[in-house]
Amino acid sequence: MARVAFVVTTCHEFEGIKAVSATLKQHGHETDCFVTSEEKDFHGAVQDWGPDVLGIYATTGQENWCYGNIERWRRELPHLKVVMGGPHPSFENDVLLDEEYVDATIKGEAETALLDLVEAWAGNRSIEDIANVGVLRDGKPWQNPIRPIIQDLDTLPFPDVDIFYKYPFLRNKRVLQVHASRGCQNNCTYCTVPLMKKEWVSDRKKERFNRTKSVDYLCEEMRDILARYPNFRMVNFGDAALNMYRGWVDEFAAKWPKRVGLPFACNVNINYLNENDIVCLKKAGCVSVQFGLESGSEDVRLQVYKKGYTDEIVYRIPKLFKKHKITFRTNNMMGSPAESIDDMLETVRVNQRIKPDGCTVLIYRPFKSTVLGREDFEQGRVDLGKDIGPSLHFDSQLKREDVDRVVNLQKLFNVAVYLPGGLSLVEQMIRLPRNRAYEWVHLAFLWYQHAVVSGYGMADDLKLGLKNIGQIFGRLGGGTHGQRPTKNQFLETLDTGIDGSV
Repeated sequence: MARVAFVVTTCHEFEGIKAVSATLKQHGHETDCFVTSEEKDFHGAVQDWGPDVLGIYATTGQENWCYGNIERWRRELPHLKVVMGGPHPSFENDVLLDEEYVDATIKGEAETALLDLVEAWAGNRSIEDIANVGVLRDGKPWQNPIRPIIQDLDTLPFPDVDIFYKYPFLRNKRVLQVHASRGCQNNCTYCTVPLMKKEWVSDRKKERFNRTKSVDYLCEEMRDILARYPNFRMVNFGDAALNMYRGWVDEFAAKWPKRVGLPFACNVNINYLNENDIVCLKKAGCVSVQFGLESGSEDVRLQVYKKGYTDEIVYRIPKLFKKHKITFRTNNMMGSPAESIDDMLETVRVNQRIKPDGCTVLIYRPFKSTVLGREDFEQGRVDLGKDIGPSLHFDSQLKREDVDRVVNLQKLFNVAVYLPGGLSLVEQMIRLPRNRAYEWVHLAFLWYQHAVVSGYGMADDLKLGLKNIGQIFGRLGGGTHGQRPTKNQFLETLDTGIDGSV
């Protein structure tokens, strides 16, 4: 038996951690999770628990946040092993070169891989040939082959919510975070999905990358959670799209209201959505949906992003949401190498026409885990010396002469969409120097729309944002939670917990 501690620096319940924790517990191991903002003495809490293995969930730009603590923990716990999983090590395992901090990485789905790794360490066996695991060989990072992904999600134990809901703030929120599926129908070039499909399942004909829990399993999972944590009043589905497979939503609408009965918000893929699906979502209790518009330019959406959304779909589906009284938000992206300022202003105009109840606006980031991002690095479009942290809200890393206008437009996007005459005003304002006031305007819209439009509740959402922003202010003083000092600026690592997922 091993003791495995997961550590996260965002106040949010992460689906991937819940899933791997449940599998480890099913096989007799002990697990716990430690959230920096929820511990009076984060370092001491982990040390006192005495883990054998430390698991770190890492996004790009955030991968070394815990190194300072690891250095101290290893002085007190010399047997401690450290494994890093999540989006960053799944595509960039150079963190293995930091061998004083990281012993192994895991690429892809981690349930069985982490179980094998933990048990190999517990039995003092070699880990060099464990599928999905990355190790250092002859001084160089080495990635082992990827094992078949889990096809039947119903065979997994219910996700371990207890390791997060031990914290009063997380268990007393209005909104419960749940996932009904894994995968995505689209192959957008700015997203990791195409490379995940290619590197994880491309040579296995019988494997399905897109998988959904059965409606029966999902309802029982919810009933199990609510029996122990009855205070939740709403569900947020964190899936790429709840309408993953045709017919699933119909069954969901027939069973969810009777067995669970909580209202919910979700993401949808409008390319695969028809009016019957929307009727079923409403019948099931859907109050709000979100979908990715990304660009107002049809050419950019179809030819560059490979998103598949034509203008006809973009204008038709929102009318159906309004018809059936479901609020909707759009996801939008500013500053990709394919877009001019005029293209981005067209994104504003499209939102004005379809009249969403809220707009989330992110800045394009060139990740090496995406098709478009790899192209950016290969063609020298990335400012490699510019540290922007892990956030998609703060700054652009692309070499663009108009980068200040791009960032300003992202901050003032909602002003342009919702304020009468706002677009003309913003076209002038984005020519001014970047300033803190624009950042606060963006943050205010982000908070209000997430809290009100999606039904999260303004008090809960404000508290969640403050908990995570508190870490950012701490970094201005040269590091927090024992990490190495950084030069991050305000909002560089903003994460209000909206998008924490597998």
